[in-house]
Amino acid sequence: MKIKLTQRYSTYLPGTVIECEDEQAQRLIRDGIAERDAQRDLFVETASVEPAAERADVTPKKRGRPPRAIPQPNDTDASGG
Repeated sequence: MKIKLTQRYSTYLPGTVIECEDEQAQRLIRDGIAERDAQRDLFVETASVEPAAERADVTPKKRGRPPRAIPQPNDTDASGG
């Protein structure tokens, strides 16, 4: 729970807003050392920006079946006909 100190407490000066466990906060409020922080009830709205979508400018190479091996002439068959 967030509380605002109205008196000096430990090393904290009056007017300091601190967050502590509920039990300790209730005790400090009951003893008159602190009061509930009014700021904790406010709703804070934040804006967010959507990231710009990236797009590829280069068309990827198409991959298909590899070309067949070109048959090489056989050196042993030199008869020509």
